[in-house]
Amino acid sequence: MKLYETRDIIYGFITYDDWEREIINHPVFQRLRRIKQLSLTDMVYPGANHTRFEHSLGVMHLSTLFFDSILNKRKQFLKEILNFNEAGLERDRKIIRFAALLHDIGHSPFSHTGEELMPYIPEDHPKYKKGEDKRFSHEDYSIAVIKTFFKDIIENYKDNDNYDIKVEDVTALLGDETVKPKRSHVWKNIISSQLDADRADYLLRDSLHLGISYGIYDKERLVNTMSIATDPETYSTNLAVEEGGWHVAESLVIARYHMFTQVYFHKTRRAFDHHIENALKEILLKHGDRSGFFPPPDGEENLKKYLEYDDWTMYGLLKEGLGGEHGKIILERKQDKCVFQTSEVPDEDELDRFEDIYNTFRNDISFEDSSEKSWYKTGKEDIFILCNPGEKCEKLEPLSLRSSIVRSMQPIKQKRLYVKNGGEKIIREKIEEYLERKR
Repeated sequence: MKLYETRDIIYGFITYDDWEREIINHPVFQRLRRIKQLSLTDMVYPGANHTRFEHSLGVMHLSTLFFDSILNKRKQFLKEILNFNEAGLERDRKIIRFAALLHDIGHSPFSHTGEELMPYIPEDHPKYKKGEDKRFSHEDYSIAVIKTFFKDIIENYKDNDNYDIKVEDVTALLGDETVKPKRSHVWKNIISSQLDADRADYLLRDSLHLGISYGIYDKERLVNTMSIATDPETYSTNLAVEEGGWHVAESLVIARYHMFTQVYFHKTRRAFDHHIENALKEILLKHGDRSGFFPPPDGEENLKKYLEYDDWTMYGLLKEGLGGEHGKIILERKQDKCVFQTSEVPDEDELDRFEDIYNTFRNDISFEDSSEKSWYKTGKEDIFILCNPGEKCEKLEPLSLRSSIVRSMQPIKQKRLYVKNGGEKIIREKIEEYLERKR
């Protein structure tokens, strides 16, 4: 099979074959060139113009490095304990590459910002749970898009005679709940976990494009220490890092924390998230079916309508004035301003003071923003450290037990208050005077 190369800012060259090239050249995949990875972050960091397209190629490449590293060190474990054979491992490698390549195929315009405009799951939908008002996620769209537009490429490509890959084998690694668990599910954590190739790629990629160092970690060390093992207590098979590499797993968690505080939850960036969400809402009320939401992922026609939307389309509609007041704010860069905020981990007194400020100045506040970001999940989702690999006494140990830094990380619960551009100075002074009188 012929191989192709694409030069990449992180890896140098990313290689892919004819089969993967058919997916990459598909118009639905090419749409990812027109969706920026970080929405309107370029309003703060001008270099943030990279796209979901290059990130998807990167995740495919890095997930393959993870898999190959595991195979190189743990082939005996995979064959003798998990009963894999050479053909099965070769097949799974291809499935992992497809899943990684297509993991973001269902993203909306402006990436995660657009998820607030995805419709609610209806009561007659298999994913509906009584009492929950839950929206479809970009993962739901990705799974539906893959099954609808990539089934033929995946299943009927000439070389699939050697693999017999079904489209559900790919979507299973992306959280498709309609697929019964198979042995290949052990690779799901390469695509989605606290140690996955997705975040491992975007931390480096975002840092490089923004010109910052917060998300940098030792990629080569992470790849070289990647492993897999079975937990002797739960008998579940988990992605793991060898004991000699546990510090790089720790640094990955810390890097994500720093990127959130300095980039993803930056006060000005969050203001633009607010404005683009409301501008898109206004556009969807005036355009398409005028529901105020994106079409649901419930059939080919609605998916086609959904895929017509990308950043370029929305920018054009913003320029036409369909984004209303919020669209105008974005075009003129006159975003709302933060006038008061708590610390990253506020105590009860600080939260009470915030509520007091909000209630007192309610009529001046344009919007309230808050974060409930947990940095590390323990239990089944913990990152595992493989101790004594290859020996009879090998065991898995959670990173939260090994790392005092990770163990002490608290969820960020920062809250902020914003006002219209131009009124921030007066309101800040009023808040300061009010707080002074309360002391």
